[in-house]
Amino acid sequence: MRIDLHCDGVEAAPVLRDYVTRRMSFAIGRFRDHIQWARVKVADVNGPRGGNDKRCVVQLRLRNLPDVVFAITQLDVRAAVDQAAERVARVLAQRVRRTQRPARTRIAPMQALPA
Repeated sequence: MRIDLHCDGVEAAPVLRDYVTRRMSFAIGRFRDHIQWARVKVADVNGPRGGNDKRCVVQLRLRNLPDVVFAITQLDVRAAVDQAAERVARVLAQRVRRTQRPARTRIAPMQALPA
């Protein structure tokens, strides 16, 4: 499983790359058998205007399951990455649990025996 990091409007310092890779690897590590690849895009939405404008978009391609895509917007890049890592771990746990749970079967109603 590989994690691709794209930075748009945010300085892609090696420290940030290491942080995002380490944080996402920890969050999705136990699901690595279910993931083909992960893409993380960190962007500054408003540019120099400031405000709640750091966005972290996570896209996961899963094996035999629908893709997972979501975006988190925060004041700080690290806060956005942290919240995205927590959410990705929660969503993956739900998806995997649903596939491993046996399907509910409907039991046919019992017929009354003739007297």
